[in-house]
Amino acid sequence: MAQEQSPTTSVFVDENLLLLQLHFHSTNCNCDFNLCLKTAIIEGDVVGGTCVNCGCVPSKALLAVSGRMRQLQNDQHMKSLGLQVAAAGYDRQGVADHAKNLATKIRNNLTNSLKSLGVDILSGVGTVVGPQKVKYGKVGGSETLITAKDIIIATGLVPFVPKGVEVDGKTVITSDHALKLETVPEWIVIVGSGYIGLEFSDVYTALGSEVTFVEALDQLMPGFDPEIGIDYHTGVFATKITPAKDDKPVTIELIDAKTKEPKDTLEVDAALIATGRAPYTEGLGLENVNVETQRGFIPVDERMRVIDSKGELVPHLYCIGDANGKMMLAHAASAQGISV
Repeated sequence: MAQEQSPTTSVFVDENLLLLQLHFHSTNCNCDFNLCLKTAIIEGDVVGGTCVNCGCVPSKALLAVSGRMRQLQNDQHMKSLGLQVAAAGYDRQGVADHAKNLATKIRNNLTNSLKSLGVDILSGVGTVVGPQKVKYGKVGGSETLITAKDIIIATGLVPFVPKGVEVDGKTVITSDHALKLETVPEWIVIVGSGYIGLEFSDVYTALGSEVTFVEALDQLMPGFDPEIGIDYHTGVFATKITPAKDDKPVTIELIDAKTKEPKDTLEVDAALIATGRAPYTEGLGLENVNVETQRGFIPVDERMRVIDSKGELVPHLYCIGDANGKMMLAHAASAQGISV
């Protein structure tokens, strides 16, 4: 292992395949790990990706709890089964631990699988510095330069927070925070009525919260039943959301989505920003290989090869999964990994 002479670099390593990740997803195990290539993963957070840590796994664990709660609260259904159930209750921390423990178990299994395959897991934030070269390291610390025959970017998505929204992680939260279930507010506004917002509305209402939706479109979740039995404001934008502070509630300023005129101001206990997710592609050093993102996504061809600003292929650089915007589904990322 030779030393690279650079003030921002500590060592120089040769790898056959390097995966640059924010969250490593289990489906990406299909890339080349079983092809006898020396493989390393640069992981900026924890192994498992969105699905395992802040998506499908913990959210469905919470939905399982809300489903059981609704069954127990349905006296008529219980009686039809010949069951007598006292008033249903729950332990908030116990529910939160249920979701966390499931995600942890799967994440640990994935980590062990990678190690058994001989994959090196390198902790730190990765940046492309040139053709076949990436540096990584902790923020503010020393950095390591790695060269690789091929580099795959698979950094996934992060919650999208619109302008004017101040997230404090306590009273104004994203889905990443909500999955921890640190509180069950008496009244929470959910901004956005896509699948993320609807899933959390099911969880919160089952646990006793009053939920109000704020949606820019004229209907909640277009294409579905408009009568969902829940409070909502449609056709409005939340232009400013201020967290609770000094005994003051969360304030949400609404304007008409078409006229942009002030419409209403809500004062609630909490707000969940469920306005979708955005590609995590900033700060990856794409400018060092002359790559420009399109709406945040990295342009690729049908073989997942990255395309630069001149329309030419960047040699030995690929992008799979959510970061390329082709199809933001776990099994799609898996198929793309295999194709590479």
